[in-house]
Amino acid sequence: MAAKKTSELVPLCHNIALSYVGVEIRVFGGASEDGKGEGREREVHKWAGTGQGDAYRWHQEGNDKGEGKADFGKIEITATVQCEGKTGVEMEALTAASVAGLTVYDMCKAVDKGMWIEGLRVVRKEGGKSGTWVEGVSISEEHGEGGREGKRG
Repeated sequence: MAAKKTSELVPLCHNIALSYVGVEIRVFGGASEDGKGEGREREVHKWAGTGQGDAYRWHQEGNDKGEGKADFGKIEITATVQCEGKTGVEMEALTAASVAGLTVYDMCKAVDKGMWIEGLRVVRKEGGKSGTWVEGVSISEEHGEGGREGKRG
């Protein structure tokens, strides 16, 4: 729904007839005390604090981003958007992913207010005038030495 509402939320975005919107959420477990990572048993932590997420160990260590010894895991949200038109759908994908992240935050804030959302970006774009773009891949790497140039003679 968020992708469809992009034109109402972002100035100068026009309404696009989207043919596909998909949001995938992957859950990664936190690291255990021995550092072996995913697959650990769920731990029970007694709550004591102000109700602002300050009851857990990482808040007491003075870390403002929640990066401490108690890693409870993370989620990765991927939004895929397609349309038949000649316009880009990057803003619709970014809106879908960000609203999904906000929704997860809203559902989990009672457990920990020390969560954060980071890394919102476009990682792949196909079609349109500019063709395919993949994060971290230069055109010369993708198409062999010399690559393609965006100039016309």
